[in-house]
Amino acid sequence: MPAKTHAREKLDGAIAEERQQQRDARQIYDALTAKMWAYQTGNGPAPTNEDFEQWSLAVEQRVKIKQLGIRVDGEPGA
Repeated sequence: MPAKTHAREKLDGAIAEERQQQRDARQIYDALTAKMWAYQTGNGPAPTNEDFEQWSLAVEQRVKIKQLGIRVDGEPGA
């Protein structure tokens, strides 16, 4: 039984880590959209290529997580 418990703890830890990464991805998206809005309304600089690259990587990660069937906090079930 201890081997099952250890495997479950590892799985739970990996899922928790992935969920945290998804929350981080959401923050990247929110920051990019805020920056875009500020630029479009004349209240800030244009988003940089780095901003878009960071967002693109976050989207790729999100797609992979959804393909695995892992729900992120606040998302409806599939």
